[in-house]
Amino acid sequence: MKCMRITTALVLLLCVGLSVSAFAQNLKRRPFLGVQVAPVPDSLAVVHQLPAAAGAWVARVVPNSTAAALKLQPNDIILQVNGKAMSSPSDVVAEARSFTTGEPVSVTVLRNGKKVAAKGKVQPQPYETVANGEVIYDEVALGSNGYARSIIKKPKGKGRFPAVYYIQGYSCGSIDNLPETDPTRRLVDELVARGYAVFRMEKPGAGDSQGTKPCSEVGFHEEVAAFSAGLRELKEYDFVDTSNVFLFGHSLGANVAPLVAARDNVKGIIGYGVNGKPWFEYLIEVFREQRPMTGADYVQVDEDMRHVIPMLYALMIEKKPVDELAQNPRYRAFLENTLDYDGQGHMYGRTYKVLQELQEVEVNKAWRDANTHTLMIYGGADFAAIDPDGANIIVDVVNSYHPGKGTYKFLPGTDHGFVEVGSKEELLKLQQNQQYAAHAQTHFNQKLVEMIHEWMREKMSRT
Repeated sequence: MKCMRITTALVLLLCVGLSVSAFAQNLKRRPFLGVQVAPVPDSLAVVHQLPAAAGAWVARVVPNSTAAALKLQPNDIILQVNGKAMSSPSDVVAEARSFTTGEPVSVTVLRNGKKVAAKGKVQPQPYETVANGEVIYDEVALGSNGYARSIIKKPKGKGRFPAVYYIQGYSCGSIDNLPETDPTRRLVDELVARGYAVFRMEKPGAGDSQGTKPCSEVGFHEEVAAFSAGLRELKEYDFVDTSNVFLFGHSLGANVAPLVAARDNVKGIIGYGVNGKPWFEYLIEVFREQRPMTGADYVQVDEDMRHVIPMLYALMIEKKPVDELAQNPRYRAFLENTLDYDGQGHMYGRTYKVLQELQEVEVNKAWRDANTHTLMIYGGADFAAIDPDGANIIVDVVNSYHPGKGTYKFLPGTDHGFVEVGSKEELLKLQQNQQYAAHAQTHFNQKLVEMIHEWMREKMSRT
């Protein structure tokens, strides 16, 4: 059983009344340069007589970062980092990836025509906070595979709280230190405000995780095992009501959730933006049905499918290496343009084996064996999930084996990322006009919180 204890070494980040806790652990906080860089504007290069491809222009300095500690300023031009010449923004990013929190760092910048040298120590990534609650930074042991960062937010006060375990989707992106306006952060914090402890963990190899393979090389089965270890970790906290633990699976996370629940009982599963079919079938739908939604010509789609289906069959059923398939020029075009193939065995930033292992999952068996209350939600503007069919299929499967345990709900006008956008057509306009990012910061759909809160409260009232 894990008991709460507060460390005195951590400083409150944003305002009085927020608390951040950390358990003794193996993980160190990852380094945080905290500077937005861009190519040096031509006007500045001419004024300062800089050679071509020299330096990186500082567009923004993030508070509580290494750059802020070094007192870098907007409009500085970074010339050197740790004695190495920087010829472009990518050089700065690459050098920052080699940092270790707490180690010495030196930066030379050009400021107002003069070279300025700055020295200091690499600062850690800031910690998340929550209003009227507490944040615990901990870790999940992955056996011989190292540790993954875990973050749990809980309401203030004593007692045992129902808990929600948020399981993210396909990407390897970190889910730690999300901006306060991020829709996922809004979902988490709103649930804490309603009395739930909310648990998240990084995927192996993402964020602060250490001793693991890079996330890009982690397969789906290994990912499921890691999230299962996270559930066991969650149930060890003395403030968690272990009889009322819910899994919230977002996108691919909703495919992970029943596999985790089958290993360790939970009160219920909530899925949002889910595919309810084997992934070979789902990807055919992506090519066949999703593309016309974004303006693809229907006749061209017919022609493309003659090549897409055998390509997907070879990849996911026959399990051929993607690099081998990419030798076919027709296949390569689809792999690069639609599956973000990088020429080195990765699609959408992850090893191709993730898709092959996803196809191995017996989808209906997973939901049968989870044997728990299940709520599936489809957002009316969700391109990734394509249509409500996936959610409804899961509900039908659950109710066929466990009558009354499956529920479907529709969330109008909401996209795959919990953002209220109106229709799919309006979402496309936002994306085409490069307005989506700003829109998402102010249009989190609050109705999602109420929908799942009411459903969980009803399930908790039952014995």
